[in-house]
Amino acid sequence: MPAGAAPPPRPLCDACGDSFESTADAHGVSVTVTQSNATVAVHTNGSATWVVHNRLSGSDGIARLRANESLRTAIADRAMWDTELLSANVSGDGVMTLRYREADFAEQSVGGTVRTGEFTEAHGYRNLDGLGADRLAVVAPDGMRVGQAIDGATVSADGQRMTLTELNDGRIVTFVPRETAIGPLLSLLAVGALLGPVMAVKALAFIMFPAAAFTLLVGAAAGGVTRLDWDFKRVRNSAGIVFAGFGALATALSLLGAMGVLRLGGTAAPLFGGGTALFVCGIALSQRRIRERTSYRTVVGGAVIGAVIALGATIAAAPMVVSDGSALPVSALLILGPAFVLLPAGYAVGHGNRRLAMKTAAVGFVLAMLPALPVLPVPFGLGVLFIPVATASAVAVVVAGLPIFLAGVSLGVPAAAR
Repeated sequence: MPAGAAPPPRPLCDACGDSFESTADAHGVSVTVTQSNATVAVHTNGSATWVVHNRLSGSDGIARLRANESLRTAIADRAMWDTELLSANVSGDGVMTLRYREADFAEQSVGGTVRTGEFTEAHGYRNLDGLGADRLAVVAPDGMRVGQAIDGATVSADGQRMTLTELNDGRIVTFVPRETAIGPLLSLLAVGALLGPVMAVKALAFIMFPAAAFTLLVGAAAGGVTRLDWDFKRVRNSAGIVFAGFGALATALSLLGAMGVLRLGGTAAPLFGGGTALFVCGIALSQRRIRERTSYRTVVGGAVIGAVIALGATIAAAPMVVSDGSALPVSALLILGPAFVLLPAGYAVGHGNRRLAMKTAAVGFVLAMLPALPVLPVPFGLGVLFIPVATASAVAVVVAGLPIFLAGVSLGVPAAAR
């Protein structure tokens, strides 16, 4: 079976601390790094100069490193193998100073900014394991200052130096012209220019399969309705009452779940939101003058309003059912948004336009998912497994939402056919 692989974990500064000790030990030299500090001076062209100071203990090892230049160079060169070693020296008090040049530490970007993804494993094929050094200082290029810094880092008053003592959740770091008044905007554009294509691929991967399943099932439902040739007159007149009834039932069940009478867990909040929206839409559809004046555009507008009501009610209900409901509105988009897309899709089928119905399903599903993309799949912890979960959810929405789809069909049937 094929298997994925990742590079072995390594600290940001390979030539610092424990990592340096391991490299020296592999060359038969036993030393202990008692303190390790590093400075990275970034240049405008994207290169960087590393200066690492490792305070060593272990007299025999220190003596060997000081006396044997070739051994010292071999260890230093291997310690940070993806850079160019400039020099390696050991002082009389046991401090080993290493200098490196890294050609592609950063890159130029929008508006004269310089950005680097070295501080995050989310960008590039890397597996970061902490900082490596006890203290690491990053110096901005000449004429520039730190734009976007690492969370928890200390930035000097003039913005020229960023100091880290640990590296947990990294991020892309930017440097902006020192005198600019729009530094935050330039940083945002620089990061966006880098992550935009990545986000586009992510969006395609997360949406393509669920959207395809949703659209194909809507097309199949449209074909079934056409072949069965049902009389939708009764459905049209009673759709509002049915909607309001189901909405009231769903809302009541969600409230029972919030009170602990029923064990609904996190589904109580989306159930409350969907039930509230269905009840409101049902009241509207029960009005004859509204039913008689429907058009594709008004039905689309009603579906959007229904989805907004559903999401708003879900957000309002989330604190009642879980201690942290921040992920519930996002998960609700997987169900509530696509469910209301079925109404205009069904309306298009009623008008005899199956192609428009499938376009509505595809575009509506994608638009319903877009607000969730910046945080997916973080609330679920599923990674790429989110794709089959979302696809199964799309299928379930079409099957469970057939009443909404059929109500849309009844609204779209021309008056002469009713």
